Amino acid sequence: MIKIENLSLKSPYKQILKNISFTMSKGERIAILGESGSGKSLLLRAILGILPQNIFLEGQISNNAKNGVILQNPASCFDGIYTLKVHFLETLKAHGIDLKEQEWGLESVGLARDVLESYPFELSGGMLQRAMIALALCINPNFIFSDEMTSDLDCIGVNEIIDLFLSLQKQKNFGILFVTHDVFLAAKVAETMIVLDKGEIVEYGKVREILNAPKARKTKELFDENQKLFQTPWGDFSARVN
Repeated sequence: MIKIENLSLKSPYKQILKNISFTMSKGERIAILGESGSGKSLLLRAILGILPQNIFLEGQISNNAKNGVILQNPASCFDGIYTLKVHFLETLKAHGIDLKEQEWGLESVGLARDVLESYPFELSGGMLQRAMIALALCINPNFIFSDEMTSDLDCIGVNEIIDLFLSLQKQKNFGILFVTHDVFLAAKVAETMIVLDKGEIVEYGKVREILNAPKARKTKELFDENQKLFQTPWGDFSARVN
């Protein structure tokens, strides 16, 4: 279990997060929804313990789990001078895991093993994102933290990656903390939604309940913006959410 209690983040110039509290169990799927600048990405980094040095933390974070990470813009997450094989070997070594190549899970994300000899710049965005998922899964994590993982993909690529991600989650039962600004993706991936506005939780509950009756003004604004963008009535959309 991951437990966050009264977490606050400050920089020398501003309050970033204020009194954030929630818990997350293995197998649970939580979406952190908010617009740019709401603090959602820094919340994820705080839980992982990878905050910038100029950010100060108050509160308690209990996270002793094994965590995988999938970030936006996968091309920037790989070192271009090394093949994918080197990235896998270094990741496994860092976690003290000894696995043969056939156990790295490339086939499970739709990649052939010969892709290991490729350099990141030789692969498409979709292939790199699949490699990122395999890299996160090869350590057999309890939780996977995802920060805008589909931001560089087109609509078809987004659907393919999200469907793959959810299929793997059902097989392996890892928890998901899914950071996004996209209401539709949050609703598709998660069963629980946390809405952030200016560093504070303004809505926290089951996805279906929030979709059907959002309480916070910011939640309603985010829903309205997405509805206009995708021209999908909420009644039609929320009826399809599990």
